[in-house]
Amino acid sequence: MRFRIPPALLMLAVLLMPSLAQADRLDITLEIPALEVDPYHRPFVAIWLETPKRKGVATFTVLYDDAEWLKDLRQWWRKQGRRMKDVDGVSSASRKPGQHTLQWQASDVPAGDYLLCFEAAREAGGREFVRIPVRLGDSGQQTYEAQGQHELGHIAVRISPE
Repeated sequence: MRFRIPPALLMLAVLLMPSLAQADRLDITLEIPALEVDPYHRPFVAIWLETPKRKGVATFTVLYDDAEWLKDLRQWWRKQGRRMKDVDGVSSASRKPGQHTLQWQASDVPAGDYLLCFEAAREAGGREFVRIPVRLGDSGQQTYEAQGQHELGHIAVRISPE
């Protein structure tokens, strides 16, 4: 027996399917400020995407040295971290003070409005959380900027369709 999908139902399914922002590339420049404290510990940093209703969508990267302390990235841990089976797939070592450039391909993320979140926590230091509203899936290049206060410095995000 052959099953045939009516053309009207097929067209409705295509229209209701969210478009994917497969071609968006995010170029992120993140500054980790040099702090005059003793002892100085490099901050753990998490960067992730969430919906405007604050539901975690995807983790871009986690910069850390010891997995035992990942839960100190409190916002990220609640939204994404505790459910991740393999943080190593999106992680690298914590970074020294200075400007760092990171790239991320926003594949498999539906087009729409999101919040790009940055969280930093430092042993024997402070923590900071910065959120930047972004739009994925637009046809043009976009630029966003934010400024941290203590643990994070200047943040620049460029979204380019490819």
